[in-house]
Amino acid sequence: MLIEDIENRDRFLFIFEWLMAIMSRYMCAMQFGLVHIDHGDKNELGNAYGAKDAAEQLVAMTSHLKAAFRSTDLVARIGSDFWIIVPYTPATEKVQDKVRSIVQDTAHDGLKVVGQDASIFCFPSENEEVNQKLRELNGVEFLAYLKAHRHILSSQLAE
Repeated sequence: MLIEDIENRDRFLFIFEWLMAIMSRYMCAMQFGLVHIDHGDKNELGNAYGAKDAAEQLVAMTSHLKAAFRSTDLVARIGSDFWIIVPYTPATEKVQDKVRSIVQDTAHDGLKVVGQDASIFCFPSENEEVNQKLRELNGVEFLAYLKAHRHILSSQLAE
């Protein structure tokens, strides 16, 4: 399952960077939502559950998210962060409700939660700084930028 996570991450980054290139080259209105679920710090997870159990929890969460989203949505795990590309769907209450429900239901499916912070980003963005970063950064750097600024750039999921 860990190999599958790595393959999913690589596929996700390839597609995400392709979307970034299309949007920055043409500044087109290709709508999609990008969901970020911060499942807690890797060290925090390891300390709470042990390295093996923490890794199993992260793999199980990836599988849970893949099953919960549409087959056209792309789910990947990068470290303890989960990213989901939701094509042709702006960040609406419907997407927020779905993500909120998934995050709340993880405990019912036997998945342990240390701390989860979920955000939804909508593209194309009306924020010029985001558009500039989209043109300047690679996929991993852009995701790190979004994560670092998620409290001001995204729709937060109220608990």
